[in-house]
Amino acid sequence: MKTHLFYLLLGVSTFVTAQNKDFKAPPSQVSFHPISLPKTECITDEQRAKIMQEIEENKPAILQKNPNAYQHRGGHPLFILPFRPKAGYSDYGYYSLFNQVDQNITPNGNLLDYNCGQRTYDFINGNHKGTDYVVWPYPWKKMDDNVMEVIAAAPGTIEIKKDGNFDRSCENNGNNNWNGINLLHPDGSRTFYWHFKNGSLTSKEVGDTVEVGEFLGYAGSSGSSDIPHLHFEVYDSNVNRIDPYAGPCNTLNADSWWIDQPAYFVPEILTLSTHNSDNFDSDCGVTENTYEELNFEDGETIRFRIFYRDIQTGANTHINVTKPDGSILYDYDFVSTWPDSVVGWGQWNYPVDASWPTGVYTVTADFGGNSYQTIFGVRTNLGTEILQQTEIAIYPNPTSNKIFIEANLQIDKVEVYDVLGRKVLDAKPLKEKAELNMEDLNEGIYIAVISSEGKKTVKKIMKE
Repeated sequence: MKTHLFYLLLGVSTFVTAQNKDFKAPPSQVSFHPISLPKTECITDEQRAKIMQEIEENKPAILQKNPNAYQHRGGHPLFILPFRPKAGYSDYGYYSLFNQVDQNITPNGNLLDYNCGQRTYDFINGNHKGTDYVVWPYPWKKMDDNVMEVIAAAPGTIEIKKDGNFDRSCENNGNNNWNGINLLHPDGSRTFYWHFKNGSLTSKEVGDTVEVGEFLGYAGSSGSSDIPHLHFEVYDSNVNRIDPYAGPCNTLNADSWWIDQPAYFVPEILTLSTHNSDNFDSDCGVTENTYEELNFEDGETIRFRIFYRDIQTGANTHINVTKPDGSILYDYDFVSTWPDSVVGWGQWNYPVDASWPTGVYTVTADFGGNSYQTIFGVRTNLGTEILQQTEIAIYPNPTSNKIFIEANLQIDKVEVYDVLGRKVLDAKPLKEKAELNMEDLNEGIYIAVISSEGKKTVKKIMKE
């Protein structure tokens, strides 16, 4: 799967602005940055034949551990999604479904997915035979942070386990140096999980069994790949290719193999954020600098970005920015004139001047039937010097009572502020875990400033 970033600037976007003399007029231009998906070679049929040969070679060892492994029983499994976010991940989203199984077996530009669309790809001498779940945005940073955990979609026995291969591949060249696992299920069907991060696989070995939802490894970009993702592929007990998604153009199988089949389109916002630069890192294999910023001074420009999944032409986003006292700064609708995109991000520029009150601002975006929020500060202490190597988990979030903060380094200090910039809680745990009681605080958004080793990071907390 090959990805290219390209830039599209649309002159005047469609806005509907609330009529109130106290509101600032919203920006008249918005830039959009979609991702295109060229059709390039992925996993070849020759490689699949080698995999089946390797399975045959592994059978004696599998049967020694599990004598009943190949005694097929029951109907086909029903799957859960074969991945999840790591514990403590608190952003709205971290992936999108880029490519479905190609139902049209004629290669080289003949595309058909289960829903009669073209959300798939093929190449000169083959078809895409699985489903690609891509880590996005900032895929390389999220790979470094182990955000996407690959898990067993159903109970099964490990038939193949490959690890130790380079995991920052940047070319779809059909190479067979992938990291991953395949599982044999009780009915004889198989699931394949490809492109794992090097060294991340479960400690279990060939012949061992796993339960549904059990950790298998982290998503990476090993083998024929150029972006961190999970390629998930399914075969029935007769080694026939399966598309787990049921739909009017699925000619491979009649029913869904999901416990709860996801929708074809999932219009949602994956993240909202504010930035101090127009730069956007997109070099393959390189950990991105996100250029995120939370605090802004007079004369600076806030680059407000929305990262979308499945945004379609005509889709509406209502954007509201409130001042520290709760009054409205911006309030407008953005109606997309962008082409339909699996993922893409838009940017609005907000210039800060002396008329902006000091404090914490809240940005709310309503899209696809859901509401999303982020915050930024003007002349506050919310500027961040990120703890690059520190894993920080905050849970439960949202919370109605206590909240726990865990890190892999000693937490020196935690300060919690409300949206007016007032400190409402603080603690000096001097250990790797902090516990804060928010029971007496009002519902709403709070900002936790977490300090360790002379650096700090900022996390948003929701109090219900």
